[in-house]
Amino acid sequence: MNTITESESIIMELLWENGQMSVMQIVQALEQSRGWSKHTIISFLKRMEAKGTVTYQMRGRTRLYSATVEKDKVIVDETKNFANKFFGGKFGVMASYFLNNAELSNEEVDELWKLINNMKEKRNE
Repeated sequence: MNTITESESIIMELLWENGQMSVMQIVQALEQSRGWSKHTIISFLKRMEAKGTVTYQMRGRTRLYSATVEKDKVIVDETKNFANKFFGGKFGVMASYFLNNAELSNEEVDELWKLINNMKEKRNE
């Protein structure tokens, strides 16, 4: 899957949350927060359709758009792209960078330890 832009991810979030949406529903949801016109949104949707991230069904004269990829898949793919681009594909190096540069609460550190320990246990089963 091609990477999605920040603007495309905003539309994808709407489609993941709401399922099928018409162009006008997307416009109404985004016009105040983003200031995007109907034509801008149609351009995004056409580009996203070409990438294979959205599709539409006709209902009368209305196109109802929906996401063709699951949010989790996009997150995994985008994370892999990020890791490859900035950390040579090494997730440990990426995690280390974020841990050393993030201001984590004690609760967040505890949660990370739990995740690591759970992963170790699963691998040892």
